Amino acid sequence: MPAGYSCIFVPAIAAEDDTMKIMLIGPSAAGKTTLIQRLIDKEIKYDKTQTVEYVGNYIDTPGEYMQQRGYWGSLTITSHDADIIGLVQDSTSEDCWFSGGLTTKFEKPVVGILTKIDRADSNQKQARSYLELAGCRDIFAVSSYTGEGVEELSASLHKMVEKYKEENARRYAADYFD
Repeated sequence: MPAGYSCIFVPAIAAEDDTMKIMLIGPSAAGKTTLIQRLIDKEIKYDKTQTVEYVGNYIDTPGEYMQQRGYWGSLTITSHDADIIGLVQDSTSEDCWFSGGLTTKFEKPVVGILTKIDRADSNQKQARSYLELAGCRDIFAVSSYTGEGVEELSASLHKMVEKYKEENARRYAADYFD
């Protein structure tokens, strides 16, 4: 990148439905993109996220943004487009990228999502402890490949968005959530 230029974030795909936005944050290879593919009923295939992408009701973020603290500001700014933040933790990884109390950084509801629970090397207890350390109270365990837990996650996210909108309706213009 030439000197004097900075990174900008352009939505790769326009949102199809403005009624809710859910932003997924987590390290590279945590399963954010694959989970979105499952949630929107698309073919599951490897797709490395290179920039912030708006996919239907979801905001997919590159894992490097979580792994490099210099990009955390970008995650915070992008979170203002979301109704809910999902911290995604690969249950097969021993690495914890979420700092203690991370959820307090966001003014939106934050949920924890454990991925890859179908794998033999899944350690849900350890992964859950990472998300609890970050401040997640609601934690969902899912497998994007088998579909286990995905329907429960989707239903819960919809309920949380509606609750958030009801509780915060007075904070926004009358047509903000339309």
